[in-house]
Amino acid sequence: MDNENKEKEDSNNKRIKILLVDDDEMMRIFFRDIFWIHSRSNKYEVLMASNLDEAEKIIHDKETRPDSIFLDVLMSTNKGKNTPAYKIARSLEFISKIKKDKEFSKIKIILYSGHKEQVITDSCLELGVDGSLVKGELMPKEIIDFTDKLHGTNN
Repeated sequence: MDNENKEKEDSNNKRIKILLVDDDEMMRIFFRDIFWIHSRSNKYEVLMASNLDEAEKIIHDKETRPDSIFLDVLMSTNKGKNTPAYKIARSLEFISKIKKDKEFSKIKIILYSGHKEQVITDSCLELGVDGSLVKGELMPKEIIDFTDKLHGTNN
């Protein structure tokens, strides 16, 4: 096989990287497992981060850089401030940084939170998030369908 055909085959077999950023360990396990249960492990590689600092490390590494990020906006921080306003501000800053950086701006960001306050959703949409899902309101198959649509893939 020549190099050109090998590169095409590799790109066709390349899994789409999804990063879930959530401080709830059970949510991370649930999210990863729905892709496995619905036989999408060959299509998607699910990466996980429990906070924004971990997420930034994953994003900055070209080997682990995700194609999309499912982001909880209300996560505990290591910075000492754990008020809801501070947590949301940190998440909005994270979204803004990614969307403004030419190297990362193509990464799709999906607000994935149990909080459905319209002001939070509107703030995220203004910064350029690519969608919003409310945790606990979707069946696993709906998350798979949303992800397939987001990445233009099918079963």
